Amino acid sequence: MTAAHETLVASDDAELSALGAELMGRAITAAVELRGVARVALSGGSTPSGAYRRLADFALPWEHIEWFWVDERAVPPSDPRSNFRAASTDLGLDRPPVAAGKVHRMPGEATDLAAAAKDYERLLRASFGVASAVAFDVMTMGVGDDGHTASLFPAMKTVAVADRLVLAVPAQPEKGLEARLTLTAPVILQARRIVVLAKGAKKRDLVIAARSPGSEDEIPSRLFQGARGEVTWLVDQAAAP
Repeated sequence: MTAAHETLVASDDAELSALGAELMGRAITAAVELRGVARVALSGGSTPSGAYRRLADFALPWEHIEWFWVDERAVPPSDPRSNFRAASTDLGLDRPPVAAGKVHRMPGEATDLAAAAKDYERLLRASFGVASAVAFDVMTMGVGDDGHTASLFPAMKTVAVADRLVLAVPAQPEKGLEARLTLTAPVILQARRIVVLAKGAKKRDLVIAARSPGSEDEIPSRLFQGARGEVTWLVDQAAAP
């Protein structure tokens, strides 16, 4: 681990949510002060939900924030499993002063996910500038029960994909995994701040594994070890290494 990595242990869900919101809020405010815009990549799921709801009440420069997604299931935005639906509802991204043109969901419902991945990559390059690195100001991430992060799953060689920014991940019916869209490792590693949230006793060994040497294809969340920006592991006491 480098000096840019830290671990914060929350005493309970409320503190985890409060710390997550504070970390995001600080990064957003700093980005707007420095560059006039903050670009945020959101993960779905239940773990960051509390942090998003708290952040929604912050006095942020909302009109200067652009929202993107880390990954998305192959479902329409109205589906209860949609990462877009979950995060945007928690954050209230359908209300002023958030502009619709600053909320960039992944089109998981597309019939051609490979084409949708290329379209989202073009959107990223246009938003960040063709000559600029796609470096999000803050990105929320998680660790799945199999060690995956984003939609980069074990034994699929997806962590090694380096020739594109967005990847269409095929379904794995034998593992109960539906098709998805995901940012790739090079984009994740460029983020200026990554907040990795994990809670529950089942995640403790995975957090330890993610922070230990080994194969990224086996434990994709090991990729955070190579992050160029600041990485904060925000865990509850049960998941603390």
